[in-house]
Amino acid sequence: MQLTGDRFTSSSAAFGNDLSTLPNFPAEIRAPQGTLPGVSSFQVHFADHDILTPGDAPDVLVAMNPAGLKANLPDMRAGTTVIVDSHDFTGRNLVKAGYAENPLEDDSLSDWAVTPVDLTGMTVEAVKEFGLSRKDAARAKNMFALGLLSWMYGRPTETTVDFLEKRFAKNPAIRDANVTAFNAGWAFGETTEAFAVRYEIKPAPMEAGTYRNITGNLALAYGVVAAGVQSGLPVFLGTYPITPASDILHELSKHKRFGITTFQAEDEIAGIGAALGASYAGSLGVTSTSGPGVALKSETIGLGVMTELPLLVIDVQRGGPSTGLPTKTEQADLLQAMFGRNGESPVPVVAPQSPGDCFDAAIEAARIAVTYRTPVMLLSDGMLANGSEPWRVPEIADLPVIDPDFATALNHTTTGKDGAETQDFWPYLRDPDTLARPWAVPGTPGLEHRIGGLEKGDGHGNIAYDPANHDFMVRTRQAKIDRIAESLPPLEVDDPSGKAKVLVLGWGSTYGPIGAAARRVRKAGLDVAQVHLRHLNPFPNDLGDILKRYDAVLVPEMNLGQLSLLLRAKYLVDAVGYNHVRGLPLKAAELAEAITDLITTTTGDSLVPTRGADEVLTGKDFTSDQEVRWCPGCGDYAVLKAVQGFLPDLGLRRENIVFVSGIGCSSRFPYYLDTYGMHSIHGRAPAIATGIATTREDLSVWVVTGDGDALSIGGNHLIHAMRRNVNMTILLFNNRIYGLTKGQYSPTSEPGKVTKSTPSGSVDHPFNPVSLALGAEATFVARTVDSDRKHLTSVLEAAAAHRGTSLVEIYQNCPIFNDNAFEAIKNPDTKADAIIPLVHGEPIRFGVEASKGIARDPQTGGVRVVDGDDPDVLVHDAHADDPTTAFALSRLTDAGVLHQSPIGVFRQVERATYDDDARQQLVTAEQGEGGDPQEALSALITGNDTWTVV
Repeated sequence: MQLTGDRFTSSSAAFGNDLSTLPNFPAEIRAPQGTLPGVSSFQVHFADHDILTPGDAPDVLVAMNPAGLKANLPDMRAGTTVIVDSHDFTGRNLVKAGYAENPLEDDSLSDWAVTPVDLTGMTVEAVKEFGLSRKDAARAKNMFALGLLSWMYGRPTETTVDFLEKRFAKNPAIRDANVTAFNAGWAFGETTEAFAVRYEIKPAPMEAGTYRNITGNLALAYGVVAAGVQSGLPVFLGTYPITPASDILHELSKHKRFGITTFQAEDEIAGIGAALGASYAGSLGVTSTSGPGVALKSETIGLGVMTELPLLVIDVQRGGPSTGLPTKTEQADLLQAMFGRNGESPVPVVAPQSPGDCFDAAIEAARIAVTYRTPVMLLSDGMLANGSEPWRVPEIADLPVIDPDFATALNHTTTGKDGAETQDFWPYLRDPDTLARPWAVPGTPGLEHRIGGLEKGDGHGNIAYDPANHDFMVRTRQAKIDRIAESLPPLEVDDPSGKAKVLVLGWGSTYGPIGAAARRVRKAGLDVAQVHLRHLNPFPNDLGDILKRYDAVLVPEMNLGQLSLLLRAKYLVDAVGYNHVRGLPLKAAELAEAITDLITTTTGDSLVPTRGADEVLTGKDFTSDQEVRWCPGCGDYAVLKAVQGFLPDLGLRRENIVFVSGIGCSSRFPYYLDTYGMHSIHGRAPAIATGIATTREDLSVWVVTGDGDALSIGGNHLIHAMRRNVNMTILLFNNRIYGLTKGQYSPTSEPGKVTKSTPSGSVDHPFNPVSLALGAEATFVARTVDSDRKHLTSVLEAAAAHRGTSLVEIYQNCPIFNDNAFEAIKNPDTKADAIIPLVHGEPIRFGVEASKGIARDPQTGGVRVVDGDDPDVLVHDAHADDPTTAFALSRLTDAGVLHQSPIGVFRQVERATYDDDARQQLVTAEQGEGGDPQEALSALITGNDTWTVV
């Protein structure tokens, strides 16, 4: 559906219409089709005049199934057109969408002009000559619908046909089927009598120039490229994949010719650390993220403030807090951007107002960062990131020049006691106009100096703990940020009549809804002024005077009033907040009502039942009421069924089982088990599980994680949990790809892996999770495969029975972004040679008819492949205290396409557990001290050195 909307948008933009779009899709890669949570929609508002928003209420709805109808019908005004694919209004689909009756067969849709069209049936008939399966043929129905809409609105067809021919050039049957379906949809509109009206939307008058359709994330990436060109600096993007900012990484990875290096780090902290290091070395350091990532980056941003280095921090805001709503928009990171660091740590904050404006905002943020030697927060959001609009391509000559002004010479004269003068370099001797310190990069002879997170003395930059100096430096860093306001242009106030008493003040992506709402209010005969902020710290110098000119100020935001709070604090203005946090853009009509109400007020113008404790449980009892939402064919399904199948055999109460997960596709796991569960934050599940296991001996604690979640951002927590031997069972789903963020390489991807973030191939060497676990001396380490239910279940049962940390690596297929990654060990023709089965007490043999074996290599101390009848074939001992042999066996796993991989339990030994020992210390202390707890508390707080006053 997103592709269909994008094509209609592109043809409308090429036709000359002004437009604005709102893609809206679930957080899952492929949510369950036909359900309300699985509805993916694309809204486009186009016109023959300039427009500002994707629109509040569509004029035409195309519903591909009952769920699409039910999810979007509430937004449709009475009398508008609704086209439905009647083919998919089956009993099963109606039930999935929550319909008790077929709405096409009763009068529940009488308020709308509903036209049922057999989109699927006509599409299948139109493309039957290409020999596709019915399923593949039916997929082309989106193109049939696109053809119908293109006829209805007179859209040009050439751009879409050309796109389809290029997109599917390697698959002629699919190419021809989609083109044929598109043309069939157009022909149906031309010949049917079902539609009485065809609409003509003329091109919109626009300023002369070259235009293209652009999304906010693409514009941000281009802005970063432009900033590098205009400053002459190489660009270094240190980042970590996160929705909805990953497209910036994908795009910048394509542009190495501009001197752009992209570094997909192991986590958010490493990403910004590398970016700051690159800045120190003389590059334009950039990092991109969303809200949760900003929280992780805050310490390094503070380091950037203290070291006064240029750094561009792009925050594409999404619904929060915590993981929140990854694919929905929000503006709730403003206060985090302003104050989310320790100490007095001011940073400039810049916010674009539209998708196209993201380009200029990126250049502006880079200008401030380089000129004033400071980290800069750039606040975009999901609406801008994924939305699009026609963008007038700027003339390169019109772009601002950014001067890095590197320090190249000594800058200070020191006079000795003897009157002799010496020249030296002071790293904190500031520019009198900007208060920026000199940027001297390593490799510049004679300017050697040290910077860091400790407070520095004014000018000379040596470590200084003097109170007066600290106070001076804090005030100086603040004054430097304040001085940025002197370089900002005056605010543009939109007050056509000059008589308005009410001012609407916004920032970021609220620009469109505010502008559209103001137009409605003025059209109704009322006066209202509008001003929009790009710079949120510092505020422009003339903002205070503008606020004083109006009797009332309305501040619309997609948060609970963060800008309002700042305005009240700084200007003592009674800012009235208009606040919605729905994960969707503000609606112009609703905002217009709020503006009208304020004008009138100001001027006078007008629960689930529990099971019995003794009940015998089955796998069904461990199945929650949550709908499982993974892509069709995902290996996660097999693991879930296996876990649900053997949990009853553990003899545990459901209430005594806890599943903790991090972030990733597999991290949905806790939702689908009718036990206690926590879907936590990225990479932190082992730490959270440690707290649970240490404080609750009665609980069976499980961690569900993935190769990205556990081995990148959460690698340290995983290692320490295994080192400590905490009582938890860790299921590490390894699909060798980042699936949730749509296809970047992961810490287990093979060398040379080509992904969206590594178009030239990954240069990373992968982790071997089993080797890592054995190196951390985990007491239970195993590997299994999602497709072998019997082996999977037996390994998981053994892991669950083990006391201590159990690590089970599960080879799990991702059919969308890394299909057939484990082909060698699953293919019947190759798996005998690829799988090396490990069974305690059995000789390690593999291959057809056990023709190969594993023996000790006397030269290396490791192991090697020998003939199956070799007398030196090892007998597997999973209970050996020394993990050396188990580690050697783990190294048989090749780092590439897994032509060879041991499967089974590598190590299973007993060792004291951290949580048992920690609890025993408490017991020992309590038994030793004894007595009443309250008396003990009284003695503690009284101490031994007291006096009595009478």
